[in-house]
Amino acid sequence: MIRSGWIAVPLAFLAQGAAASGVPRIPLCPGLQIVTAVSQPNGDYESIKTIESVDGATVRLKYAAEHPVTDFLASDFGQVRKTTMYRSIRRQDLNAATLYAQRYIDGMPELIPETTAIGVSSATLKALKAKGRAELGLSNAYSGDVPADRNQSPNLYDFMTTAEIQRLATVQLPVVVNGAEVMLPAVRARGDFVGDLSELFILDDESNPLALKFRLGIDGVPPMNRETIELCQTMQQAAPDMAKTLCGRTTASDRETLQIVKISYRCETPAAPSGSGGAADLEQQLAAAGKVVVYDIHFSFNSDRIREESTPRLVEIADVLRKHTDWSLSIGGHTDSIGGQTYNQDLSRRRAAAVKDALVKRYGIAASRLDTAGYGASAPRDTNDTIEGRARNRRVELVKR
Repeated sequence: MIRSGWIAVPLAFLAQGAAASGVPRIPLCPGLQIVTAVSQPNGDYESIKTIESVDGATVRLKYAAEHPVTDFLASDFGQVRKTTMYRSIRRQDLNAATLYAQRYIDGMPELIPETTAIGVSSATLKALKAKGRAELGLSNAYSGDVPADRNQSPNLYDFMTTAEIQRLATVQLPVVVNGAEVMLPAVRARGDFVGDLSELFILDDESNPLALKFRLGIDGVPPMNRETIELCQTMQQAAPDMAKTLCGRTTASDRETLQIVKISYRCETPAAPSGSGGAADLEQQLAAAGKVVVYDIHFSFNSDRIREESTPRLVEIADVLRKHTDWSLSIGGHTDSIGGQTYNQDLSRRRAAAVKDALVKRYGIAASRLDTAGYGASAPRDTNDTIEGRARNRRVELVKR
């Protein structure tokens, strides 16, 4: 239950294809932030991958996730588990690797040779487009510290399953990019990973073929049987958190589904187009329209605590307010519809207040220039029936007054 720009014309233009314009649609640069949503019975949680550095040899990223533990046998069941780790990906692997280490598990080495980390390699995408098929390996779940060394046993590569994936079609997926919803072209491919039917939707950009979405173990989780249904009925009052985890599967579902819902970047390179979501865009939108929708202020799961990945946006808001000393802002919090109306209203109010508190205490903005309000799920921008729609509804809105 997370409650957490390009101008529309250039975004639409770029969405027609990176090859035609010669400009990467989503540039792989320091500051690129990729937010992936995972749907669970008690709400969506988001992991955030931030590119920290890019050089001729490697790309280094930070992975941060705060998710509720749904394994009722775990000692921390029902609590929020935090994971922070780093991955370094070699340029040669971004170009040619056939293994995609899509999992981020405590104990993993930072460098895993022969693998990619946020999508497939350029060679894999090229093969899908030219031949209609490609070899790809994906990570399986495992625990413990396993080395990325083929000379030791067991090693991390033992926990990867390889299959031939087949290109099915090119589709369009909705993603919020620097605050604007756009449709990104993606190559849809499917393969059978040793009985585990899976699909990937790969950004159609050979310079940065992100995995925009994947479905692992399609229909691999069966619907509840009669015994489980009866157990759920008795658990609703006594153990509601456990009931949320076990109940509700009336039809078969995928074992694992992840989808990139938000992307932002602040690239200071000649290749970066104008309108790339920084302070200048924020200032322009407030000056022209008096309002801006902010998607990159991130909150902890079911909390009003601001995650540290929100710092770049908070700095930009403070900079704009310092530049325009006559401006004041109303900060509005908005949620998706998961959870009760009263709860969402209170959470959105507390989150708006947390943004004001950060601007005042961290960045010295006068409290008198800021007021706050919480709107809960009362003003959705999209449907709450899809993971990407709920992500668009979770937002902060700034209104100049």
